[in-house]
Amino acid sequence: MATVAPTIDTTPLDARSGQATKSRPTETIPATFVLTALSIITAIGFCRVFAGWEFLGPMVFVVIGVHLVCLAMRLLNTPGYVAIPAGLLLLFVLIAWKYYPDTLSGPLPTSDTWRLISADLRLAREQFPSATAPVAAVGGFIVAGTTAAGVAALLSDAFAFRAYGRAEAAVPTAVLFVFASALGIDNHRVILTASWLAAALAVIAVLRLTHSQTENTWIGRPGRVVLSVLPLAAALAGTAALSGALIGPALPGAGEKGLVDTHDKDNVTHVVSPLVDLRFNLINLSDVELFSVDAGEPHYWRLTGLTQFDGTRWDIPDGSPAGNYPRNTPKAGSRTLNQQVKVSGLGGPYVPAAYSPESVVGGNTFYVPATATVIEPGTLHRNQNYQIVSTVLDLTPAQLRTTTSIDPPDSIDLDLPSDFPDSVRQTALEITAGAPTVYDKAIALENWFRSNFLYDLNVQRGHSDDALENFLRIKRGYCEQFSAAFAAMARSVGIPARVAVGFTYGDLLEDGKYHVYGRNAHAWPEIWFDRIGWVSFEPTPGRGEPGTQAYTGVEMSQDNSGGGADSGATETVPAVVESTTTVPGNSVVTTTTIAEPKPGAATPIGVEPPPPGDSGMSTSTKVFLLLVVGAVLWALFLPRIMRRIVWRHAPTSPIEQIEQSWQSAARALGVLNLAPVMGETPLEHAHRAERMTGLDRRTLRELALCATAAIYGGIGDKQTAARCALLASTIVTGVKQRLNGGERFAARFNPRRAGQLIPR
Repeated sequence: MATVAPTIDTTPLDARSGQATKSRPTETIPATFVLTALSIITAIGFCRVFAGWEFLGPMVFVVIGVHLVCLAMRLLNTPGYVAIPAGLLLLFVLIAWKYYPDTLSGPLPTSDTWRLISADLRLAREQFPSATAPVAAVGGFIVAGTTAAGVAALLSDAFAFRAYGRAEAAVPTAVLFVFASALGIDNHRVILTASWLAAALAVIAVLRLTHSQTENTWIGRPGRVVLSVLPLAAALAGTAALSGALIGPALPGAGEKGLVDTHDKDNVTHVVSPLVDLRFNLINLSDVELFSVDAGEPHYWRLTGLTQFDGTRWDIPDGSPAGNYPRNTPKAGSRTLNQQVKVSGLGGPYVPAAYSPESVVGGNTFYVPATATVIEPGTLHRNQNYQIVSTVLDLTPAQLRTTTSIDPPDSIDLDLPSDFPDSVRQTALEITAGAPTVYDKAIALENWFRSNFLYDLNVQRGHSDDALENFLRIKRGYCEQFSAAFAAMARSVGIPARVAVGFTYGDLLEDGKYHVYGRNAHAWPEIWFDRIGWVSFEPTPGRGEPGTQAYTGVEMSQDNSGGGADSGATETVPAVVESTTTVPGNSVVTTTTIAEPKPGAATPIGVEPPPPGDSGMSTSTKVFLLLVVGAVLWALFLPRIMRRIVWRHAPTSPIEQIEQSWQSAARALGVLNLAPVMGETPLEHAHRAERMTGLDRRTLRELALCATAAIYGGIGDKQTAARCALLASTIVTGVKQRLNGGERFAARFNPRRAGQLIPR
């Protein structure tokens, strides 16, 4: 009766069904480790979506937790229809632990947890169409990102160990990684992609071997495939990814603009959409000059006013009619301000001007009285000039305290949605409870924000009801939240209010002009006073509008850091570092100190950076040499690596030594397409090989006889083992001699052949 020789590697099959035998749960631990590494790298990829790195710790905690629970479920032999829902439930608990700890009852989430998560996710969904990376790693965006990473980890585990997939296990994280790359900024692109590819290749290799524990393989040894292959799989995956990281950036055209530009940041002009693009300007366009103003004094350069609030966003009212520029009659406390505005990078239809514009020369502008907005039909153009005359009011607390706010221009200036949060209204009432006049109420709101809140770009943007409640809860944000919250709370106590959008005064340079950059984008609230008009206030900490100190008590101030600590922007022009404003009578005197550019500053806008150093070697030559060096190293070290892997476990007895000698000969014969077949004994294999190769008959048969005695009879001694090792080496040498030069050269690069031509 023919018996299967133990030297033959076969895939374990169930004798009745023919299906692949399932791996034991403990055998999946190495693959779980590699799969977890892939999920962690995918989580790190969110650095292209979120500002800063604060997001990473909680996200990695959740991802590792999901993988550990999935492994525990397998070790407990929990069926998939129970394990997967349990994993989703645990994901919810982990998110609650990391992001909503104050809502827990002991270790368990509560209804408040679910309410806050739902509110944050709704807010993220509303803002997603207009959000621009990097977004703040708080609120709905970070919850959505962490949930996606957790679900991807759960699906990857299910594909890998429930559906017994290989490459399929990398698909969920691949989708998430590509999604984050498409939406995110160009941050650590090469190293992240290379790391992800290395981990994905390792996952596929380890899973393939985990699900084929004793499959015929060119690396490892039967029964311990995963443990023996893991070092080489990691080395190969790392080599492939490292090669891509080194060669990819050096390929011609690697630094060129893509066929599809998902970020569209290289336009000549940048359109400022009310409130939507504030944070985009503050972080992403911090050093882009948008326009310059030649004026005798600094001001906030206003674009438009937003009076319509529907509970979701502040916006320009529909159907606002055009009209004539106001012809204000000169009165005590008012004066005119002449401005020469030159557009350099600002797009859109809004012309910046000090409030309130009285006349404009240049372009084809028209005026919208309802919002005091100067409109250029179509869009602004580079180098376009406007001569603007504005009327500026010098106000005092006494004037404002004696003025009411009962007759606004339009009832829309008091509108709030029917579902406006009662908690926000109550907070506004408490803040303004001791204020007798409209002016005092406005100052109370301004001081409350400036004293109790922090300026922070790393918060979730927006001004809907959900965003407003979240902002008041965390007490940190930037001008969008401060201005929108101030205006909404003012309306809730009966004060007409709106949100103005524009820019702070910018940097006064040696040419005597105020140069305004993306980082100067700003929003501030305006309050209506009868017989005076709209008056601006400044609730945003660290900001102060020139010319308003007399009634706001806030010194002139703006942010010159380029968008905050997280923006990575660098000063490229002299900055205003110290300025004071005094108001003697009706005049404004400004004292300004100009700081020199910081050492190591980035190249100024419009100046070409110096070309990088040239090594004298072309890119194609570098790539060619890299490939040649890699090939030489591969040919030199591959046989040695394969020797260590194939024969890493030394036999401990003469019987095992004889068996391994036969295995060495059988592997070599496989190079000549004479590998053993199912049910073939060593003697049958030797007989077939001698007929088809012409190898020495006596050598083959002697080794086969010794192997048969050792395998089936347990017979063999040290002398026989030494003889068998010599016979196996003779057979391997004979196989090599039957290969031509090209075949022998190719064998050094083929891992399968290199492993088969190594004698024991």
